[in-house]
This record gives sequence, structure tokens and C-alpha cells, in this order.
Amino acid sequence: MATEPTTSRAPSLASQVSRAVVWNAVFVPLRMIAEIVATLLKLTVLPLTSYGLLALVSGASNGLGTWIDLGTTRALPKYIPETNRTGGPRAVLRLLFAVLAAQVAVLTLVFAGLIAGYERYIGELQGKVLADGRIPPVEQMTLVQFIDESGWLIMLTILIMLFLGICYDMLMAYLNSFFKQRAWNSVALAAGLLPPLLSATAILISRLTPDPDRSAIIGVLIAMFVAPAIAVALAAWNVYRLWKSDIGSWSDDGPTVLNLSFADALPSGFVRYCAVSYLMTLTDFLASKSFAVFLANDISDVALLWAGASVVGMVLGYLYTPMVGVQVPLFTRVRAGEGGTLLGAYQSLARLQALLLIPGAVGLILLTRPVLTVLTPQYVDAASLVWALVPCLFLESMLTTAHNALIVYEKLRVIVISRLLTLSVVPLLVLLSPLLGVVGVALAFGLARVLAGLWATASGYRLLGLRWPWRFTLRVLLASSVMALLVAGMAALLPDLPLHASIFLRLREAGLLVCVALLGAGAFIAALRATGGLEPQDREQLAKMRLPGRRWLLRVL
Repeated sequence: MATEPTTSRAPSLASQVSRAVVWNAVFVPLRMIAEIVATLLKLTVLPLTSYGLLALVSGASNGLGTWIDLGTTRALPKYIPETNRTGGPRAVLRLLFAVLAAQVAVLTLVFAGLIAGYERYIGELQGKVLADGRIPPVEQMTLVQFIDESGWLIMLTILIMLFLGICYDMLMAYLNSFFKQRAWNSVALAAGLLPPLLSATAILISRLTPDPDRSAIIGVLIAMFVAPAIAVALAAWNVYRLWKSDIGSWSDDGPTVLNLSFADALPSGFVRYCAVSYLMTLTDFLASKSFAVFLANDISDVALLWAGASVVGMVLGYLYTPMVGVQVPLFTRVRAGEGGTLLGAYQSLARLQALLLIPGAVGLILLTRPVLTVLTPQYVDAASLVWALVPCLFLESMLTTAHNALIVYEKLRVIVISRLLTLSVVPLLVLLSPLLGVVGVALAFGLARVLAGLWATASGYRLLGLRWPWRFTLRVLLASSVMALLVAGMAALLPDLPLHASIFLRLREAGLLVCVALLGAGAFIAALRATGGLEPQDREQLAKMRLPGRRWLLRVL
């Protein structure tokens, strides 16, 4: 008796995206806790000057990594699935080898440049320390001497981080391209946990040494390249497992030897797409904290700017996590006709962003100063930087959805104009920095990003027919206003914390702030539900997700 043949249907595009969003969100709490603990240790244990020095090292690594990237990090999530569809896994392998060869060649040039400019770079680091009149002369000279003696370690750290960055970005782009968010988040979790955990361990161990501040800096520098090395190994293992599962589909008549020539390895349009992506990456760097810290007057301003921008970036990063690695592959597959419409995909993402980012921005603005007062009083002055950056960076994040759609649909002229608008950071720096100091520096790179995002969104309306979900956004704004009134009122009633408060008073104040935040979140949910809650299509999609507590979420929202 013959049996009916069985067929397996590939999961729908909506199912893949929903599953990716869920796995992104599941890993948020673990990463958040680890980074908060490590950030608090750095801010409370390390002297302001040491934190500023580490910020300058990170800024240099990010800047050089931007030059080495060549635009491939943004391009690979688009071209890996396309290349796999048209040429199979062998064509993807050729593409990855070609990209790796190009980036290693640029890294070699950067290595030669670092050797040639060693004395100049070390001198600039020491100049930031000597220009700071807010720190004692003894502390100044100690840090200057450390920079002079350990300059080789700083350079070595930067070089290793650059090479590991090349490998990590390429491997993670591969996982992103196929919506492997469980594997992606597992690696990202390790990449997010290891640097703070290793840094925290180094800082704690340094307290047992004769010179704890010096030992802490050395330990954190070592952690800065050991952590990504472990993350790269984990990413490589996950990619290997995914690759191995695809080997069975390779045709036996394919080439047995990889052809690594660029002409054969790079798909049509890849170089042009990378060129535009490279422009995006470079202009992103110019309008970022990694570039801004080099424009700060002294090491204390560097530390405050990096701390304020890091707080904003940390909160924004966690709120944005459900959309990580989703937008470009989603728009790419919509364009290929694999399901859904462009407008539907855009509005779903925009509603999710509004739901997360608007109340998150309001809460961060209201609670930053009291939280810094409780946790790390020496950085209370960074609160003004947070207030300046939150509206700019949160708004810019919501505007990037149209930007991603434009680049997938290859509206490259619009993208180029958008990125060139980011260069408005230069005149903004000239105008705002003398007037507002380090706050002006922060505002300059924040406003430049908003200007570029506004142009991209307006162009998406005109060229792709995108429409922002204003009705839902207005409901979120109304609910956020209710939350803001409640949080501001309760925060004003909290008792003032003495300058040298004990740990028990700080713990009490922290507990009260947590209660204020939870009550504010409850008020937001109640107000949103009273005004209509989620859109019908979002409720329907949420009902289809295999998400723990799905029924409770539907009932609440």
C-alpha cells in the first residue's frame, strides 16, 4: 500500500521575521544586566581620567575599523541571500573570501600607518591629559607616564580589535542573512557579556595589586581584545554548523577549487552598493561619540561625553534589539516577492519602534539625573549630555527604517545625499561647541544624524510610497505624556540624597526609582490600552507568535 508523499513547507516570511524578533527580545535582559554591572564598575571604580583614556582607545579602534569596513558590513546581509539563491553556497563562499581579502589588505595599510604615526598618537593622548585643569597634577603625571610606558599595549590592542572586528562582522552578517536570530543572539550575548564581565573581573582583581589604577587600565585593555576573540570563535562555530547543514545541497558538478578573483566572486551591483554603504559608515562615524571624543577639550570632557553617550546608546540599543538584523533581510525578501508588501512591512516596523522608543526616551530623560546621583555622583554632569542626545538619537533611530528600505531598493542617489547631509556635523560643531562646550559637541553629532534621517524618510514617502503610522504614533505619544506626568510628579517627591550618602541610603533611593519606573510603565500601558492599544494587524501577528505569555500580552496591550 503506497503512502502519500510528505512535503515540508518553508516557513513564511512573516513567521521568520516574527521568530527573529522574539529571539532578539528574549536575550535583552541578560545582556542588559551584564552591561549595566560592568558600566557601573567602570564609572564607580575607575578614576575619571582612566575612563577617558579607555574611551579614546575605543574611539580610535572604531574610527580605524570604519575605514577598514569598506561598506561590506551593510552590504553582506543583502547580497549573501541573493548570491545563495542564484549561485548556491559555493558562490557565497567565494564572495566571503573576496571580502576578507580586501579588508585584510586595508588592515595591512592601517598597520603600517600606526607604526609610522606612533609618536604622534601617543603625544595626542598625553596632551588630552595635560590640558585638563580639573585633575590633580600628580594624577596627571601618573597617567602621562603610563601612556608613555604602555603605548605599545594600546597600539597592539587596537590592531587585534581591528582584525577580530573584520571576522566578527562577516560571520554575524552571514547569520543575519538567513534570520538565524537564535544563533546570532547567542553569539551577540557572548559578545555583549564577555567584555563587561572580563573588564569587571580585571577591575576587581586590580584592587588587590600595589597600583590598582594602573593594573585596572592594563586589565581592561587586555579584556578589550580577549572578549571579541572568544566571540569570533563562537560565531565561526555557529556559521560552520549552518554551513555544514547546507553541504548536502551542493551540486557535485560545482567547482572543486575556489575562484577568488574579484571579477567572478563579487555579484553584480555589489561594489556600487558597498561604495554607498561605505559612505554611510564613514558619515556615521563622523556623527558619533567615537569621533566626538577627539573634539573634547580635555580628558574629563572625554569621559563625561563618552559616559553620557554610552548611557543613551545602551538604553537605545536594548529598546532597538527586537529589530536587529530584521529590517534589511525583510525588505530584501519583500522586494523579491517572498511575501508581504513594502508598506505593510514598513508600517509594522515603524509601529514597533514607536511603541518601544517613545516611552523609553521619555523615561530616560526624566530619570537620568536621579539615577546618576544614586549610582555614580562623579558623572552627574553627564545628565545634560543625555538630555541633549536622547531626542536626537531616538528620533534618528525611528527614521532609519525608511533609510533601510531605500538602500534595499537601491535608491542610491537619495542615500548619498542623506549621508552627505550628515557632514553638517562640521558647521554645527563650529557653531555649537564654543557656545555650549561639550554639550554643543554632543548636540552637533545628534542633530546631524536627525537631518540625514529626515531627508531619507521624506524621500521614502516620495519614491516608495511609505507612510508613517501617525494614528498609532499619536496614541503612543498620548500614553507617554500620561506616563511623563506621573513619573515627574513621583520623582519630585523623592527625598534628596546627601552628598556622601551611605550604601543603604543609595540602595533605598535606587529601590524607590525602580518603583517609579515600574509605575510609569504601568501608566503607559493603561493609557495606551484606553486609547485603543495595538493595531488589529499587529494583534493578529502577535497571536501567531510562539511567544511565552502571548495571551497575557494580548490582553494587556
